[in-house]
Amino acid sequence: MLVLGVEKSLNKMRWVYRNQDERLVQHIIQKFDFPEIIARVLVARKVEEDLIQSYLAPTLKANLPNPSILKDAEKAAARIADSIERGEKIGIMGDYDVDGATSSALLKLFLNSVGVKTRVFIPDRDDGYGPNAIQMKKFYDDGIRLVATVDCGMTAFEPIDYGTKLGLDIVIIDHHEPERALPNAYAVVNPKRLDEDLHHPCHSMAAVGVVFLVVVAINRLLRQRGFYKSRPEPDLREWLDLVAFGTVCDVVPLRGVNRLLVKAGLKQLKSGHNIGLKALSEKARISEQIGAYHMGYILGPRVNASGRVGQSDLGMRLLSTFDEIEAQTIASELEELNILRREIEADVLEQADEQAKAAIAAGKPYLLVKGNMWHQGVVGIVAGRLKERYNLPSFVLSLEGEDVKGSSRSIPGIDLGSLVITALQKGILSRGGGHPMAAGFSLEKDKLSEFDSFLMDYITPRMATLQNETQELEIDGILNLSGVSLDLLEKLNILEPFGEGNPEPRFVIQDVYVSKTILTKNGHIICKLTGKGGGYLDAVSFRSENTALGEVLLNSGKEQRYHVAGNLRIDNWNGRSKVQLLIQDVSIAE
Repeated sequence: MLVLGVEKSLNKMRWVYRNQDERLVQHIIQKFDFPEIIARVLVARKVEEDLIQSYLAPTLKANLPNPSILKDAEKAAARIADSIERGEKIGIMGDYDVDGATSSALLKLFLNSVGVKTRVFIPDRDDGYGPNAIQMKKFYDDGIRLVATVDCGMTAFEPIDYGTKLGLDIVIIDHHEPERALPNAYAVVNPKRLDEDLHHPCHSMAAVGVVFLVVVAINRLLRQRGFYKSRPEPDLREWLDLVAFGTVCDVVPLRGVNRLLVKAGLKQLKSGHNIGLKALSEKARISEQIGAYHMGYILGPRVNASGRVGQSDLGMRLLSTFDEIEAQTIASELEELNILRREIEADVLEQADEQAKAAIAAGKPYLLVKGNMWHQGVVGIVAGRLKERYNLPSFVLSLEGEDVKGSSRSIPGIDLGSLVITALQKGILSRGGGHPMAAGFSLEKDKLSEFDSFLMDYITPRMATLQNETQELEIDGILNLSGVSLDLLEKLNILEPFGEGNPEPRFVIQDVYVSKTILTKNGHIICKLTGKGGGYLDAVSFRSENTALGEVLLNSGKEQRYHVAGNLRIDNWNGRSKVQLLIQDVSIAE
């Protein structure tokens, strides 16, 4: 059903209501005594009636899956428990993003809490993604015989095989898309294994969530063996804030077990137990209670900065330290690295954008841009910026001698995880892995032309199908300016955490004028929305300079009325709270 008759907005979108079943909305209002807006959002998210209570207030006791449903989880837990009982040092290999940092920190904290020494290796981007043979040999020479790879390892066949032949027992705990064959490891715990049920409750978990379940299995096994008779048992809930952080930042669907872990983790975060997260929040000047938004858009980029333009293990060290001085020092360094990352990103984006415009002029259904020695730490972000700007799958490559390293971001309907796996199987890429919406890869320079041809053949028919489909913007409801209030947002808080799979409610503020527009140096537009009867609402449109939407906002006439779609947020400034609209789209009010 169309919203306000909008067939084509400024962003060329058709505005439609999310799933609206009026009879079901009224039924839920009566049965649960919910405000109408809550009932409408629950119906729009297709939350089944008998799951509403567990959706709004899930508990670990009732809703956390048994780790044994994951193949190899018990085998991995038993092997790690054996090393714990023998007091053996354990090696950990992690990725350099937030999911990898939280996964590594979580496993390290648990193992250290039960008296085990660990050695953690987070590769720099120059080392490439995932395990490598050099580090396997270093672990072995250090006397380590058990290595856990977290948030990586599924496609590292040669390094895993090398380590196994050396005499290492390697446990892979991952969530990335696998190939048909599994690596030659002692155990492979991954809910996306092809022999796992496609409807597995853990299928969409971030790596840190999978690690947490393995830790639960290890802890349970140690308890059964009597390990804790002579020592205190750790409280695993202490680390749920890390699980929430990694889960939110890896942009996995916040439904089912992911929603449970994030909700529980945000509650744990209030305790301030993790001094690294506390120090990072202080450096970022977050004054309100941290939510999923702060994790994903404020704290996450700072931890990611260590893997992008700095020392890759800084995030893991920050999240696993008990030294307040070290936490403050690392948090300050991450703040500086994040500023540097933005500067490098802006330079690469300027160069990439010129190539993107040429590709669009040539009619390509995707963007493939490249540059000499573009910083590996920003190519993924630049790919994301191009995707947002032009709504096309974007591939950003850095040419480094005869080697090429790249990152990509996609649009719904073009699965990059499958694309990369197919290119690996064809021998076009040498390494790679990822998710439907994001992937990283490597190839040889003389394969560039073949890769471009592969992309054309792979993406063209899929894009043709997508272009025949009308792009839609889903709306949860229409509000008059007078209906926007802090009370409304407080009611909506019960539906948090918001994120992938549980999107923030999107409203249309109807029939307003745009006034007092300001263009910031970052390309954001700040303005006020004013109703015909008076009153106003602060609003912001991010990165909208040089876009159709931005042009209209900056040049809106005093007599022109608009319908404005976006998310409502509470803006806390100078001790005052007010509502702000994050603009996503605009339509001229007829």
